[in-house]
Amino acid sequence: MKNLTHYQRRVLDKILPPLKKTEPYTELLRVCLLFRKIKEIEDDPVLFDPFKTIINNNLYFHLKSKEEFYDLERFKDVYKILVEEFIEDNIDADEKDFVEKYINSQLKIIDKIFKYYIKIDGYESLEITQFVQKDFFEEFIRSSKKKIEFLNNLSSEKLNAKVISYENPYPEYFISYGYEIYKEFTQYFREVKIVLAPQSFLIDQLIKDDLINKDKTLISIFNFLEEEFDTNFGTANKFKSDFSRKRYLPIYKLIKKRYDIIPK
Repeated sequence: MKNLTHYQRRVLDKILPPLKKTEPYTELLRVCLLFRKIKEIEDDPVLFDPFKTIINNNLYFHLKSKEEFYDLERFKDVYKILVEEFIEDNIDADEKDFVEKYINSQLKIIDKIFKYYIKIDGYESLEITQFVQKDFFEEFIRSSKKKIEFLNNLSSEKLNAKVISYENPYPEYFISYGYEIYKEFTQYFREVKIVLAPQSFLIDQLIKDDLINKDKTLISIFNFLEEEFDTNFGTANKFKSDFSRKRYLPIYKLIKKRYDIIPK
């Protein structure tokens, strides 16, 4: 730089980083201390611009070492460790609390309201995100959005896993939540004496939806229901092939809708 005053050169020499490699946080602490000591830095572009550049570059690398700023792949790798450490440090906390806290931290990054303070002995702490370049957070914002999506999907999977706790005491006949639907559907017709028509529809529909073992013949299923549940089929010895789908399908769909989010 040309036409610098002796004072500017002297201060600039102090601001510019040393030739040896230093840790990002050490550099941040060094230049922040200078900023507090030398008031002219903020008022002089010759001094202020290199100061901001050092803040911008070192803060970037320093933040990448913080768990809130991990990229998605690293976050996935250490997720369980982070959860365990959070629970250890917070009495009565669980994984859900960690997820909520982490998402809130990511929203602060996305909204660019994240603040980072450097504590300086003998001086007021200095908030340094005010000095970074306009696009400083863009890379972190993209990463934060991906991590929020990952956490939301993870929470959804865990929720669905908890929902999968249906009753099926007859796995040789019913598949997945087939017995649950059978049990609920038949409750709608508990006052009906002979249930040949609704049960003929129900078994036909459960077979179509892969909720009954297709290796079982219709006769074996008929006999099983009659013997196991004392089902009243009247004088029939097999299911009806002629029944009103329009009458029974709405009830069936209403019941099955509650299970559609559950993988079979």
